[in-house]
Amino acid sequence: MRGRNTVLLILLFLASFTIVYILRSGPNVLQRLNQPEADHRDFSVHAHEVHITKPPSKLDQYRQGYPDPHNDTVVLPSKEAMQKMNQGALGDLYHRYINSLQIFCRKVIRLGKLDDGGWDFCDDYRFRPRNNCLVYSYGIQFDFSFDDAIVKKYNCEVHSFDPSMKVGDHKHGQNVFFHATGLSGDNNPSRGTNWKMRTLQKQREELGHSKRPMDVLKVDIEEWEWMAVPQMISSGALDDVRQFAIELHITLNIEPDARKYLLGLSILKDLYDKGFRIFWTHRNLWCKFSPRNGAPQRSGCHEVSFVNINNFN
Repeated sequence: MRGRNTVLLILLFLASFTIVYILRSGPNVLQRLNQPEADHRDFSVHAHEVHITKPPSKLDQYRQGYPDPHNDTVVLPSKEAMQKMNQGALGDLYHRYINSLQIFCRKVIRLGKLDDGGWDFCDDYRFRPRNNCLVYSYGIQFDFSFDDAIVKKYNCEVHSFDPSMKVGDHKHGQNVFFHATGLSGDNNPSRGTNWKMRTLQKQREELGHSKRPMDVLKVDIEEWEWMAVPQMISSGALDDVRQFAIELHITLNIEPDARKYLLGLSILKDLYDKGFRIFWTHRNLWCKFSPRNGAPQRSGCHEVSFVNINNFN
């Protein structure tokens, strides 16, 4: 008798405990108890809806980091917006942009002379020239210091171009080949001087380099860049260039007008859209000018070095 009473007391205690638990937990417990199959079906549906996100590649991470939203890197507006800006605003934007760095290179090296004739390049492993590297160097004026230095440093094949030196094509030195040809936006001889001119696309075709990636392109051609670079961009001849160094001559001694600033900004925007990021910039004080609005003196010439974030090692 005592055994039965004990069992009944235990069952009564368990029943009371269960009722109290359900009341305190709310209706969700009853719903889960009454709909086990529905919950199982819902879980299956949700499991099928889960999308596994592929982790970003190193290249994607690198691209996302620039421009860094936490610094003051200048980002150009659309071409349509820039066309509505006046000369003063365009000038301010141009000089802010061209004097701002967009990407960090840990190891910037000087190749060639310290003064005019040498150029700054990024020696980080992501961008440095690879084996069997190819270099085009436009604008020599009898100074091969950069061309010789890059051969010594990386053992690249270098093609040097300058139609103004009045010397024929020849081999300058180990792995340095000179061509009496200039860089332009078309393949017609230059007016007045009758120099042999080629677009970058055509020059690569003639030398058999159309499908060979270019590690370094250096351009210093005294304002011819404004004709040459747009064609380089539109033709795709720059797409596989890994480092690009150029002296931009927005003016030599007088303040540029709105049209000239808009041309420069449009080219810089196209270069950015192609993946080119400024890692080094240098003002050439030889072509300085004073703005009409009383602002401080500005340089009209900048040696600008880019890396192409679409072309990593």
